[in-house]
Amino acid sequence: MAMPLRADRPDQTRDGSLRRRLIFLASAFAVLALLHFIDHAIRGELVVSRGLDPDWNHSGWPFNTDTDKPYIFPLSFLAVFSLVLGGIFFTLRGRLWAGYWLAISIALAAFLLFIHFVGFSSGAAETPGVICGSYPDQVPGILALTDLFGMFAVLFALAFQAVKTRQRSGHW
Repeated sequence: MAMPLRADRPDQTRDGSLRRRLIFLASAFAVLALLHFIDHAIRGELVVSRGLDPDWNHSGWPFNTDTDKPYIFPLSFLAVFSLVLGGIFFTLRGRLWAGYWLAISIALAAFLLFIHFVGFSSGAAETPGVICGSYPDQVPGILALTDLFGMFAVLFALAFQAVKTRQRSGHW
């Protein structure tokens, strides 16, 4: 069980401040990731309804039951949110620390890079052009890209904060 913070113990006060920073960044990522998952579902429907290239549809089940695209909603949704929300919970309880968040931020950034710039097969990457091209108007596409690059920025900040937390606390 995590010990309550006490102002007369500087190590606990410092660790509490570092913990709050990690949790804030992880929570910001969770919000952006949720918006990104919603964007996936919307774009999947738009690809189908507008008759666009089927390789652009990465929403998968349960939104598009007639496709077996690499983005399968329940698996990636549950995996990302289990890692992030579970990490927040266990960081609040004092069970996880900087090493966890450094590893998670690197893994999630690599996953996003792979999905959005490499893809599972030729032409299957969900590039910025695919994201913007799925929408009939530029504004939603730009908002979706802002969210995507915001996730990268938050993951970079989370990795940086994890390293700073390690330096300041002396433990991973």
